[in-house]
Amino acid sequence: MNTSSVTRITGLASGLDTESIVKKLMDVERIPLNQLKQKQQKQTWLLDSYRQLNSDFLAFRNSTLFNMKLSSSYNTYEVGSSLPNAITGTGTGSSVQGSYSIGVKQLASQAAFTGNNVQLDPTKTMAELGQLTQDTSFTVSVTDPANPSTVQTATIKILTTDKIGDVVSKINGAIDDTSKKSLGLQAFYDANLKQFTMRTKATGEVAKIDLSGNTNQASLDFLGKTLGLDTTKPVATGKNAHIIFDGKDITNLSTNNATIMGINFSFKSTTLDGSGNVQTSNVTVTRSVEAEVKNIKDFVEKYNSLLDRLNKLVNEPVYRDYRPLLDDQKTDMSEKQIEKWEEKAKSGLFRNDSILTGLLNKMRGIMNSTVSTGSSYNSLSSIGIGSKSYQDRGKLYIDEAKLTAAIQADPDAVQKLFSQVGDTAAGTNGFVNQLADEMQTAISQLTKKAGVTGSSQMDQSTVGRLLARIQNDIDRQTDRLFRKEDQYYRQFTEMEKAISKFNSQSSWLYQQSGGM
Repeated sequence: MNTSSVTRITGLASGLDTESIVKKLMDVERIPLNQLKQKQQKQTWLLDSYRQLNSDFLAFRNSTLFNMKLSSSYNTYEVGSSLPNAITGTGTGSSVQGSYSIGVKQLASQAAFTGNNVQLDPTKTMAELGQLTQDTSFTVSVTDPANPSTVQTATIKILTTDKIGDVVSKINGAIDDTSKKSLGLQAFYDANLKQFTMRTKATGEVAKIDLSGNTNQASLDFLGKTLGLDTTKPVATGKNAHIIFDGKDITNLSTNNATIMGINFSFKSTTLDGSGNVQTSNVTVTRSVEAEVKNIKDFVEKYNSLLDRLNKLVNEPVYRDYRPLLDDQKTDMSEKQIEKWEEKAKSGLFRNDSILTGLLNKMRGIMNSTVSTGSSYNSLSSIGIGSKSYQDRGKLYIDEAKLTAAIQADPDAVQKLFSQVGDTAAGTNGFVNQLADEMQTAISQLTKKAGVTGSSQMDQSTVGRLLARIQNDIDRQTDRLFRKEDQYYRQFTEMEKAISKFNSQSSWLYQQSGGM
C-alpha cells in the first residue's frame, strides 16, 4: 500500500495517540480486503489441487490403463532354452506356444579393422614415438545397415602432438564432413595385447568401413605402419547372423536379436560343436498364468489407490473455523502451527465435488457391470474380483485362486473382459476402455474448471477467471484503503490544527486579561 502524502500531526495539540487510533480504524476498514485475500488463497489451493489431479488422471490413463489394453498384459509367456548361454528368449503378446529347435551357425558382426603387434606407449606423442614428423590426416567412409544407400565420410586430422588416446577419441567422435552426423565408429587400443581396433557400432553384412580414399603415402603409412592396419585390403564388411530355426536357414539378420514366432530371441554365441556342426537348442514357449495374474493384481492395486484417494477427497470434513492465514497472523505462529492450521484450512476443498463424485460413481458402476465376452466369464465377480461390503466404497479384492482358474479355463474371455474394444451402451466395451473414456471426460472437465499445470493461474478456466476477478477486487480495496487512511490522517491533522489554534487564542485571552 502506498504511504499517505498528508503531513501527519500526531497528537501534538490534543495529546491523542493518532497512529494507534488510525490503525484501529484501518483494521476495521481492512476486513473486506482480508476476506478477499483469504478467498484468493483458498481458490489458489483449489486451482493447484485440481491441476494436480488433472496430471494424475492423465498419467493413470496413459500409463496404467494403456498398459492394460496391451495384449502383453494378458498373453504372457515363459521361454526356456536348453542352451541358455547361447540362446535366450522372452515372450510377447503375439508369442505362439510350442517347442522349437534353433541353432546359431554364425553371429552378426561389425565391420572391423584390427592391427596386431602395434607397440604404442600411451604416454608419448606421435612425434616422440617416431611415428610422425609432420601433421597428417586420413579419410574413412562408413555404410550403416540402417541406411545402406548413404555413405558417410570423415576426414580425421592427426597431429604430431597427439597421443594414441587422442587418435582413438578423434575416430570415436568422427562426423560426416557434409551432414555432420556421427559415423558410428568405435576405436580402442590395448597396450597389453598390442592391438589397435577400429570397427562399426552396427552389425550386419551391409555395415562397411572403407579406407580406399587414402592415396597419399603419409596417410597410408600412418594407417599401415602406426596403427598396423592392412591397407592392401581397404574395405572391411560385417556379417549377418546365420540361424537355423526348425530346420530352416535364416541368413538375413543384421543383428543378434530377432523376433521369430512372436518370441524375442537374443543370440549370444554360436552353437557349433568341435567338428563345426550346428547343435540345436530346444526352445519351449509356455503360457505364464502367474505373470498375467500379477499384471491384473498390479492394475487392481493402482485402481484401488486412485479410488481411495478420490473417496477421501469427496468425504473430507470442512473446518469452517480454519480460514487461510494472513501474513500478519503467521508472524505470531511457529512453522508447525502454520502447517497444522493450513492442513485444517485445506481440508474439504473437494467435499461433494461434482466432477470427482461423478467420476467415482462411474468407476464403481463400470467395475460392477458385465461385458459381453461370449463366455460365462463376463464380469469381475466371475473371475474372483469384487468388493466385500458397501463400506469398502468400491474397493476391489482379488480371490487369486478363482482368478487363476478363470485364466486357465478361458484366457481369451479374461482378456476381453478388460481390453475388448466395443460399444459401452451395447455392453461390448471392456472395463479398461470404459475407464479410459471416463477418465478423459474427467480430464476435460478439470481442464475447463481449473486449466492445466504450467498455464497461468488467471487463465480462462472457471477458477482462473474467478481468481482474476478477486485480484481486481483486491486492487480496488487496496486503493480504497489508501484513500481512507489518507482521509483519517487529514481529519486528525485538521483537528490538531483547530485545537492548536484554539489553544493559541485561549493563551492570548489569558494574557490580555492579566492572567486572571
